[in-house]
Amino acid sequence: MDTAERDWLRALPKAELHLHLEGSLSPDTLWALARRHGQPFGLTSLDACRALYCFHDFPGFIHAIKTASQLLRDPADYAEAVAALAAYLHAQGVVYSEVFFSVGILLWRGVAIEPYWEAIEAARLAAEHATGVRLRWLLDAVRQFGSEPLQQIVDWAVRWQPGGAVIGIGIGGDESQRSAAEFAPAYARARAHGLHTTVHAGETAGPASLWDALRHLAPERIGHGLRAFEDEKLVDELAARGVALDVCPTSNLKTGVWPAAGAAPYPALGYRNRGLRLSVSSDDPGIFATTLLDEFAWLRAHGGFSATALAGLVSGSFACSFLPEADRTALALLPTPAPPDTRGDGGMAVE
Repeated sequence: MDTAERDWLRALPKAELHLHLEGSLSPDTLWALARRHGQPFGLTSLDACRALYCFHDFPGFIHAIKTASQLLRDPADYAEAVAALAAYLHAQGVVYSEVFFSVGILLWRGVAIEPYWEAIEAARLAAEHATGVRLRWLLDAVRQFGSEPLQQIVDWAVRWQPGGAVIGIGIGGDESQRSAAEFAPAYARARAHGLHTTVHAGETAGPASLWDALRHLAPERIGHGLRAFEDEKLVDELAARGVALDVCPTSNLKTGVWPAAGAAPYPALGYRNRGLRLSVSSDDPGIFATTLLDEFAWLRAHGGFSATALAGLVSGSFACSFLPEADRTALALLPTPAPPDTRGDGGMAVE
């Protein structure tokens, strides 16, 4: 992607829908937090913080984000993370974002939840005023911790929902640890209260995990869905249900769940051409040292997407959001700059 194309893409109003607050901490931010809190977990230098983020498999990622999350010790730490995240989003041309806030981690730590919520909400309102980026929260559970914490998270979501900032729930973590069936009652209760639902699936596990999520949780969006292509009927089912997939290429590469030199092409373009709804996100930009624009650049260079197809992903991201229809339509109709000369597309994608 050349400079003109990247500048054009930056100027397009965008939504980012798969983004973890705890995973947004850069090594510099992590080092500042480590100094503030006595340099725990062996984080005694900036190089040590960078080394924490150098991993090649999913367990390494889980260790990194668990450690980073524990550096967010105080409500003030979370507030600073929200401000930094909003600044990052603004720099990427994002006008709307749905952000995972891992209440599951706070429950695991055994801390009082309310002070953290008050801190991130105050920070969200200030950040929206400063940057113009609209932020909404998806309260996130950790699959390994089981169903009881998710029931508590739904309680918090229902309590905070009237304020308008909490729009749904999700489950992250290691999908191989527990069946989606265990979480079905909590998802049903969330839907009964008008909360939206998403779940990480098809990231580290294959089609069976995705079928499990569809049957028991009926999510509106799926985080990653990377391995759905292994089952043609599953792809058809996702398309028929209108379930959107969150596409996060750098995450998939750095956790090792997608091989950098695999024999098969990255599946996002194939999903698009099969009628699946897609949005592109950076997932954990601090941990993966990526940005939303980097994700689009990777899809341009390695994923088979033309500039025109990328523009379609950008505009389609609003339709994948959990905003009310009127708001989605208004955002999708924001003025957009004309694309640069794309004669170099070379027929890379089916338009």
